[in-house]
Amino acid sequence: MARSKRFLSAVLLTYTYQALLMLVGLWLTPFLLKRIGQHDYGVWIIALQVLAYLSLVDIGVVILLPREIAYATGRAGGSTDSSELPFIFGRTLRIIFYQMPLVVMAAAGFWFWFPVPANVHGFIGLIIAAFTLLFPLRVFRATVEGLQDLKFMGQVTILTWVAGTVVMVALIFAGVGLYAMAIGWAATQFLNAAIFAYRIVSRYPHVLPSKRAHFSSAGAAEYFKRGMWASVSQIATPLMSGFDILVIGKVLGAAAVVPYTCTGKLISVLSNQPQALLDAALPGLSEVKAGESKDHVFRVTTALTQASLMIAGAVACTVVAVNQGFVTWWVGSRLYGGLLLSLLIAVAMLLRQWNVTLVYSMFCYGLEKRLSLMSLLDGVTTATTAAVLISWLGPIGGPLASVFSILVVCLPANLSAVARQAGVSVPGLLRPLWPWGWRVVTLGVAACLLGRQWTPHGFLQTAATGVLAGITYVAVMLTIGKKSVLWPYVQPRVQPIHDVLVARLGLVKTATADLVNK
Repeated sequence: MARSKRFLSAVLLTYTYQALLMLVGLWLTPFLLKRIGQHDYGVWIIALQVLAYLSLVDIGVVILLPREIAYATGRAGGSTDSSELPFIFGRTLRIIFYQMPLVVMAAAGFWFWFPVPANVHGFIGLIIAAFTLLFPLRVFRATVEGLQDLKFMGQVTILTWVAGTVVMVALIFAGVGLYAMAIGWAATQFLNAAIFAYRIVSRYPHVLPSKRAHFSSAGAAEYFKRGMWASVSQIATPLMSGFDILVIGKVLGAAAVVPYTCTGKLISVLSNQPQALLDAALPGLSEVKAGESKDHVFRVTTALTQASLMIAGAVACTVVAVNQGFVTWWVGSRLYGGLLLSLLIAVAMLLRQWNVTLVYSMFCYGLEKRLSLMSLLDGVTTATTAAVLISWLGPIGGPLASVFSILVVCLPANLSAVARQAGVSVPGLLRPLWPWGWRVVTLGVAACLLGRQWTPHGFLQTAATGVLAGITYVAVMLTIGKKSVLWPYVQPRVQPIHDVLVARLGLVKTATADLVNK
């Protein structure tokens, strides 16, 4: 029960944080564009991607730390007083310091390579220097996470983000300009590290090493090996989702990054919804993996795929219809990248969401090593193709590269792997998705035609168009809902709502008839 309460508190705080990010982001982006300009804002977007790449030098060591601590507390019966914890903390800290020369070299390399004019190299240098200094201090946050102090983590995340945002906005008003972004980010990170360090010292002092033996590197080789596998997916992620921004900044300049990211912003925010569904299903998938037959696993994963794609299809069709109106209302028409870019980003999101459902299915069948290798291959293919296509075609090369990698690398390999494990053919695996597939293509074409012929103006028209597109999508997809593998899982939750609505409607009809008769 205590674990469930901690988890629910963390989930609530996570959604609160995401809501704050979205609401503040709607105001902050136009504010920054007005105060520091499109070019400098593009530099900031690129800088965030560089930080994502710099974090990869960790080689999975800090990624593993929360799990190692959780295992130790589990072996101690759930107690945080496990005698293993000082050794785990000390060994991790020692390995991190072994990594520091690599961190410094990588940071220096990024600083010299960074694709911006020389007059902003000082800004980049400040961010990279802060990252390098903070690198060892990440161990404190990872330790608190492993101790499952989740509510505190959520509170600190919100507090430090608010503090850093306030510092940044105040400095921008003071005329500091682009450096305000770096100082605000650094303030957030330093405050975060300081609070978690204080939490460890004040509440969990027994975790800290108290003698030289705790800093032993025994088992470091095995730890590195497991960390390498854990970090493969981490390496692939920025290659799949951030390399296009770096290439656009290098080839077309920092200012070109802004319309690209603004055009894809609505899709990137809304695409979190199907991903949240998959994340919520992960514990259930783990249970299915452990104790059910392959037939049952196939039914569950097919239903999950249908549910995820239903939501992703709604996001894609709605955004294509309203994106020009949204971007124009939000940051101005000059930062809208065009209908073709918007459509390609939506298609890439939809295909990638399909691939993610296959990834979760492969997890159910115990193909974790294959998943890691496929993720890395996907990332390398996406990054390489993006470098070629963006240089040739411009910003549309970014989503085109993602589409190419999914269609050529991911889907063929992952579909065949899932089909083989489920004991069905690839056409048999695809057959349940066909009714959804041709409908979403038809609705997508209709959304494109609507986007070409009419653009909503202002927030109210954009919202009304989005609602209408969403209702149309639901009405079309309802015709296949009751015939799908998904329906038996949905019906027990939908039927009570349906019964209540029907009963209320019957009462309204009866009352209306009585009034008419009187």
